[in-house]
Amino acid sequence: MASPSSSLWGALGQASTMAQLMGVDALGLVSMVVQAALVARRHRDACVRLAQHVELVGGLLGELELAELMRREATRRPLEQLGGALRRCYALVTACQDCGYLRRLLLGARMAEELRAAQHEIDMFIRLIPLIALVDNSTADSRRVKQADEGVLTVVTDSSNRHIRKSGPARTKYR
Repeated sequence: MASPSSSLWGALGQASTMAQLMGVDALGLVSMVVQAALVARRHRDACVRLAQHVELVGGLLGELELAELMRREATRRPLEQLGGALRRCYALVTACQDCGYLRRLLLGARMAEELRAAQHEIDMFIRLIPLIALVDNSTADSRRVKQADEGVLTVVTDSSNRHIRKSGPARTKYR
C-alpha cells in the first residue's frame, strides 16, 4: 500500500500537470490525448476510442481560425469548455497508463464509466463545432457586407473561381 507521503506527491504531481495544461491550446491537447492513449495499459480500447473522437474534434478545429474565435464571447465560451473537456480527457487517459494491481481492482469500473462519460462529452463538441463555424461564417459575411456598404472594395469569388466581381458603391462620373 502507498504511504501517505507518496500519495501526497502523486496528488501534487497531478495538480502541477493540470496547471501546465492550462496554457496548452485545444489542438495541442488533442495531440497529447492521442499520444497518451497510445501508451495506455488499462482500458486501452476505451482510451483509443476516446482518442479517435478527440482526433475528430482536432480535425474540425484545424479548419477554424481559433485566434479570431477566441476574441468573441459567443464563440470563446464553448471553446474554453472544450479545452476543459480535453484536459479532463488527458487526465483520464494518462491515469490509464500505469498503476498498481490494487488501484486497478478498486477503480476499474469507475474509470470505464468516466471514459464513457468523457467520450459523450467530446461527442457533444463534435456536434457543436459546426455551429461555432456557422457563427464565425455569418459574422465574417456581415463584416464583408458592412465593408461593401462603406465603400471598401472587396473581391468575391464563387467556388470555381471563374467569376470575379468587385463590390462596393457605384461610382458615377459627372461632367
